[in-house]
Amino acid sequence: MHSTGIHKFIGDRRFYRRALSVALPMMLQNVVTNFVNLLDNVMVGQTGTASMSGVAVIGQLFFIFNLVMFGTVAGPGIFCAQFWGAGDERSFKAAFRYKLISGTAICLVCMGVFALFGERLAGLYVTGTPEQTALVMDSAMGYLGIMLWGMLPFALSQAYATTLREADRAAVPMIASWAAVGVNLALNWVLIFGRLGAPAMGVRGAALATVISRFAEAGVNILWSHRHKNEVLFTRRMWQGAPMGRALLGNMTRRSIPLILNETLWCMGEATLTQIYSTRGISVMAAMNIAFVLSDLFTTVAFSMGSTIGIIVGQALGAGQTEQAVDTDRKMLVLEVAVALAIALGMMALSGLFPRFYNTTGDVRALAGGIICAMAALLPFNALSNGCYFTMRSGGKTMVTFLFDSCFTWAVHVPVAWILIHGTALGIVAAYTLAGATVLVKDAVGLVLVKKRYWVNTLSGAGREKTETA
Repeated sequence: MHSTGIHKFIGDRRFYRRALSVALPMMLQNVVTNFVNLLDNVMVGQTGTASMSGVAVIGQLFFIFNLVMFGTVAGPGIFCAQFWGAGDERSFKAAFRYKLISGTAICLVCMGVFALFGERLAGLYVTGTPEQTALVMDSAMGYLGIMLWGMLPFALSQAYATTLREADRAAVPMIASWAAVGVNLALNWVLIFGRLGAPAMGVRGAALATVISRFAEAGVNILWSHRHKNEVLFTRRMWQGAPMGRALLGNMTRRSIPLILNETLWCMGEATLTQIYSTRGISVMAAMNIAFVLSDLFTTVAFSMGSTIGIIVGQALGAGQTEQAVDTDRKMLVLEVAVALAIALGMMALSGLFPRFYNTTGDVRALAGGIICAMAALLPFNALSNGCYFTMRSGGKTMVTFLFDSCFTWAVHVPVAWILIHGTALGIVAAYTLAGATVLVKDAVGLVLVKKRYWVNTLSGAGREKTETA
């Protein structure tokens, strides 16, 4: 029975119960994680603007790394969701192995790049007097040297956590994240300020606390998965059985590469945007750091709805329920935008209060408040594009998502931002808002692609082909 009228866009209780069962653990996990990151950032901010800016600079590099890892596990994750919906255990396990091996390999490459070229990359974001630059770079490199050790456990944790979600065990990664943030928060207090007899390590203490928390998170996800093999299946005789068939291997590789490239190029585009804005001075970089911390705390709730679309719609497609997938997707898009509108109001309400927690100048606080308001105004439109992205990805249309996401960033958003910053006298808040408003074009394109149902595609047959040929 097809929904009509307003019921096409609003679900019943069963729909929202199912959506929240997947989304809520991710939301809680991300909110707690980002809240601790917020406290971490505020603690570092107490040590001065130079330290805060140094951590923000390295944060841009790890922003790239985190999204590269996200893209690496996302490709096989599409297959995991559809294979779980189809009840294909062997292919589900094969997709997890692919995720684990590729994620570890790419993580090691990123570690090498940061170790060899980290100082040069960090220097791209630092603009100021020689004295200011030296202080910021000292904090940045001290922070990076320790953070490198947390990259591998983060990669392993992502492989396990995302697979657990795709297997309808989203509560486990949430608990692992809570354990990690508890460790991180306690150690931040001890190591940054030198409590309980420990030395005051400043930004290096913040980095060490983060690394230890990464190991804690990975430990919970991995140990739980291997102790509950009959529930999640992918750890049961994980490395045994027939190898992955060529058809499935080739299919996953073809669909994974555009996602890895997309996440890499998209986050490099976002980092480039930050670099463009940072040319207006260290005060702008500090203000944007404050704004990003609050924005991450709030926007992760809205964007968790996008990941939920990828899982629920992907499972429906894998089970062959295409009409249900279309109906669910339409309602999920409306829900994501509605959540984003509510969150945007909360961000605006806190835009004047939150920057006061930082030990910085009044000008930086005022600038941060203005940027927060701009981010809030753009959030519903960014949420819509996020939902369209995950809709197309759920059906394995990764080349389309590549064009839709990262290509748009480099072809439209970055050039517009560069022109506004270097070619006009507009203030940073106005320039940021106008550059971000280019997302309206992206929304229009995304809605057309979703409505045409080009994304409706079942991939679970690839797994059956593999089983037959293995």
